[in-house]
Amino acid sequence: AGRSGSSDVDTRIWEKVMAEELDGVFYDAVMLTNVATKEAVISQLADSLRGKGYVTDSYKKATLEREILYPTGLPTTPFAIAVPHSERENVVREAVILGICDSLVEFAEMGKSDSAVSVGVVFLLALKGENSQVNYLRSIVNYCKQDAKLIRLRAVTSTEEACQILVHDIFNVS
Repeated sequence: AGRSGSSDVDTRIWEKVMAEELDGVFYDAVMLTNVATKEAVISQLADSLRGKGYVTDSYKKATLEREILYPTGLPTTPFAIAVPHSERENVVREAVILGICDSLVEFAEMGKSDSAVSVGVVFLLALKGENSQVNYLRSIVNYCKQDAKLIRLRAVTSTEEACQILVHDIFNVS
């Protein structure tokens, strides 16, 4: 299934990109509907990665526990983002999955566990190296600090469009 308005050649290229890891990292996107808690958001995204074999059985529990101790909500505008993740031992193969929430979900703010932010977009990281995690976080923050880009990201209507933004616009992977 290609994007509407694309030629057959463009569609084949897009499907190939979507089916492969790029630079050794798997990228995916999920449209999150009817999720009301950060636990539900993290669980749904972690289950998706687990189902594809990118994380261990312990990844979801470890990520949920880590989110309590070290919150990942970032107060961007016009809505916040969150970047939950786990330790490297819970990662089988590196992956980043983008979750776009249909309604805002409360996460604790990074560095201020007593302060909540309303999150519309979540980037679940399953990475093995501290350096790559810092680089991914930098790319995410740089993209999301621009209101118009963040609004455009949350307004996407398909996982394909979300993945294209994730891979090409946020992480500049070619």
